Amino acid sequence: MRVGELVRTPRQVPGRLSGRTVGLWALANTIAGLLIGAGILVFAKGEAINGSIVLMSAVFANVVGFTAVLTVRFVLPRYSGLPAYIRLPLAFATLLGGGVVGSGLALLVNPLIIVYQVRLALMVVTLNGVLALTVGALTYAFDVMRGQIESESTARARLEREMEVARTIQMELLPKKFPSVPGLDLFAFSLPARHVGGDCYDIIELGQGRLAITIGDVAGKGTPAAILMANVQAAVRALSESGVPACQLIEKVNSLVHRTTEDSAFITFFYCVLDTTTGHLRYVNAGHNPPCVLKPDGSKEYLDRGGVVIGIMAGSGYEEGETVLHPGDGLVLYTDGITEAMNPDGDMFGEDRLERVLALHRDASAREIEERVYDDVKRFTSGAAQADDLTMVVVKMVNEPAEDEALSAGRDRQTASGGPSAARGAPANGDLRGSALVELS
Repeated sequence: MRVGELVRTPRQVPGRLSGRTVGLWALANTIAGLLIGAGILVFAKGEAINGSIVLMSAVFANVVGFTAVLTVRFVLPRYSGLPAYIRLPLAFATLLGGGVVGSGLALLVNPLIIVYQVRLALMVVTLNGVLALTVGALTYAFDVMRGQIESESTARARLEREMEVARTIQMELLPKKFPSVPGLDLFAFSLPARHVGGDCYDIIELGQGRLAITIGDVAGKGTPAAILMANVQAAVRALSESGVPACQLIEKVNSLVHRTTEDSAFITFFYCVLDTTTGHLRYVNAGHNPPCVLKPDGSKEYLDRGGVVIGIMAGSGYEEGETVLHPGDGLVLYTDGITEAMNPDGDMFGEDRLERVLALHRDASAREIEERVYDDVKRFTSGAAQADDLTMVVVKMVNEPAEDEALSAGRDRQTASGGPSAARGAPANGDLRGSALVELS
């Protein structure tokens, strides 16, 4: 901290000094004064009259010490609004005044010193004057720093409360409950790297057995990314319910983002509409990690048709892709926070590891697949700080009536006990949701 910053910091007048504080400060000044006086006496080789120089120095040290404290606590704060070039001379003048008074009181101990030991008297005044200025500067610096720490602590607490509110609002925008669709197994989670994040997913019921499924990732993290993603999510919901084709919907969202944000802002986004009765799926991939379709035989299909990321270029066109999900197939959507998760050595989790986990658990339920991926990512990072938001959506087409009945019986487990904002999916221990826990039978 620089001196210039100290003198410019406004402070309110503190409360009264407690008796204990006064007593301890007096004791400290007395000890300091006695040590200085003893040092002078030794340096002067006993020339002081009856050794009264020691007592004189103790009195002087108390006077200038309390002058320094009172200057810091009452003089400077009262004039904190004045420019530094006025406050500083005022502070030094106060300390100088205390030094003069202290000299007079100290010399009353033995007035003859001023006559017979001029050199010692001047030495006492000089040394204690330096002590007064040093104590005053240090005390003022400590007082200002303490005030700044208290102010920063209050501001930090307020910011944390605001961030917690922002996180609650953001989580409220996620699906409050996964749709109960015969023959379909759904699960998802989103874990921000900070209080709020730039990832999102959505599952929108469009009627007639159709679902719109989305996932996106805003460049950046924190509140700005969360606000942008919330706006995009609201626009996508409105356009989806109006029946706009997938490619036109993404074009409209791209135009909106480009027109209303800075050039550096962009979003990777994947949007698809699934007909749950036929398995037919139409999609647009706007620069997002290609979702993977897992086949029961171990083969994979990646959904990569679409166009550039949203928000970079006005008027960008997008191509619509399509595929069919058959019974037993699984659709996995994820953000790059999963594949780019790093361990302490700086190695990334990577797409190869993700593919191996998905292949190994391709016959598991949607929830189990997500839990296995999450567990593998956490094990790989070995406690390293989460650098990016983690989001995943898994959609499985059920291939056996018995499996469908088991899923229907367990759908209550996808309803959160922590309130509407908790129904986001979580492993059995609830780690993915923090305080948002999922009921388990």
